[in-house]
Amino acid sequence: MKTEIRLKEILEAVRKEPTYLNYWNAYRRIQRLNLADLEIPEERKLRIALLSSFTTDTLAMYLDIESRLAGLYPTIYIGPFNQYAQEILDDNSQLYKFNPDIIIIAVHAEAVLDRNFTANFVNLSRDEKRRCQEDILNNLKALLSKLTSKTKALILLNNFVAPHFSPFGILDNKVDIGLRRFFQELNEKLADLYRTSRQIYVVDVDSLASWHGKANFKNPEMYYRGAILFSESFLPVIAKEYMGYIKALKNLTRKCIVLDLDNVLWGGIVGEDGFNGIKLGDDPVGRAYVDFQRLLLSYYNRGIILAINSRNNYDEAMKVIREHPSMILREKHFAAMRINWRDKVENMIDISKDLDLGLESMVFIDDSPQERERMRMALPQVLVIDLPSSPFRYCQALQSINDLNTLVLSEEDKRRGEMYYARRRRKQLMKMKGTLEEFLKSLDMCVEIKHADEFTIPRITSLINRTNQFNLTTRRYTQPEVEEMNAKPDKFQIYSLRVTDKFGDEGIVGVAIIRKDGDVWIIDSFLMSCRVIGRKIETVFLAKIIEDAKKNGASLLIGEYIPTGRNNLVKSFYEDHGFKKIHEEENIIRWGINPKTSKITIPEWVRIRDD
Repeated sequence: MKTEIRLKEILEAVRKEPTYLNYWNAYRRIQRLNLADLEIPEERKLRIALLSSFTTDTLAMYLDIESRLAGLYPTIYIGPFNQYAQEILDDNSQLYKFNPDIIIIAVHAEAVLDRNFTANFVNLSRDEKRRCQEDILNNLKALLSKLTSKTKALILLNNFVAPHFSPFGILDNKVDIGLRRFFQELNEKLADLYRTSRQIYVVDVDSLASWHGKANFKNPEMYYRGAILFSESFLPVIAKEYMGYIKALKNLTRKCIVLDLDNVLWGGIVGEDGFNGIKLGDDPVGRAYVDFQRLLLSYYNRGIILAINSRNNYDEAMKVIREHPSMILREKHFAAMRINWRDKVENMIDISKDLDLGLESMVFIDDSPQERERMRMALPQVLVIDLPSSPFRYCQALQSINDLNTLVLSEEDKRRGEMYYARRRRKQLMKMKGTLEEFLKSLDMCVEIKHADEFTIPRITSLINRTNQFNLTTRRYTQPEVEEMNAKPDKFQIYSLRVTDKFGDEGIVGVAIIRKDGDVWIIDSFLMSCRVIGRKIETVFLAKIIEDAKKNGASLLIGEYIPTGRNNLVKSFYEDHGFKKIHEEENIIRWGINPKTSKITIPEWVRIRDD
């Protein structure tokens, strides 16, 4: 317990003052702690491998601390200096023995080019430049092909930083292929190579260096003295970029942005300034709020849920949302709204329950420092963004966080906001109906159950890695792992569940993975989005699996339940559907049923389509 308290104190000091010195001191102090005393959940453990052509010890330090700040417990392997190729090609290398979750490959241009490349660039022909690009790409492709054959780890591959300097000077963009274009094309081809890969992601370090300033991303003195490429000021930038991938991999991304209204979505206070007095669109300040709304809309369109938590008069606030000509976000964009005079902490808890999302999925944006501090103190799971005092910097503040990323973006993800709005309308309908059965019958539900294919696997992977509450085992699988299982129908059966009703298409909301062992079928994973809980869809899904098991001659269907802190909702799921407990270990309970004797009935109000 003392170790855990001490660790929190060390990290809090870094959080309050994130200087290079504080990171270094925290890193050294954490190494001296006896972390073996801690009971660490498996899903919070993280193994990072760093392969590079330059010294990365300081980068490892930042990754260690940033991971711990995110609630993870990292172990980091640093490959030998400039031995990245040897580590990948040697089947018995320490890299493979380490068995990482994520591999970062950081190779800079000087390591893959002739030492006199820039000096001689003016004399190179177009064909020679093209051959040089192809040689670099082919070498990397061969290494990564070997790497992916040996590991299922997520691979982050840095692209190359295009130099600001060119031997052509101001004529660089006048020649056929200038030095900057050489690197830009190289990076584009590199991105194209792995655009569809779900294991290899190309990290745009060139763009990061441009944003930070190419004159500042590298420390020339430390590079020549110790082959340390990244400057002290650039280390937190690149580390936070990597953390965007790491958080997505470990299912630590945020799903919902909860917004105040006055001085957040518009300037001024509508209760005091009135409908015509707020700042929205007509002057520099008003245009800043409009642009902030446009940024929020871009998040909405890629699947981030929006909600309102505001102390305000409901009618006055809704009039602005519904009628103001400069409003970008309208009522349909908000999955939940709490516009009242209650405590915002209470509202946040209500919103969390309303959306069936954990508080750890929430981001809170409010202009009041007092409200932000109150939220932090009462609900530390919520990510509270410190808005700048000037609305001109609101967009920059939101863009700077790395908590809204995902490794897979499906069509269902893009339509999530629409789905949650339809959910609000269903709840309104439910209040009008006398009984639950009357409500469910009125929805005109249709369920489509299909075997996984190349079109549904991205969404299936996303659900596997993001669903927590209605998830019997919470086992996580990468897309390559799902694809590998799906390619073995004699060993695995993967199902997707889609739901539509009169309010719209909910998209794929359920996944089941079956392991086959002779005439025994084992439900390895069974999960559903919380937004369809309470409609008996889970019974329909299970009935389909039982029916298929029976048709295929299975004598026993086993359902596995692994308790977590967040899936207590489904602890009696199998028992409620007629399964009998057959085995219980420390962390897993197995339930069984004979598919031939199962008596699960499908609700009459659900229509079923399957393949």
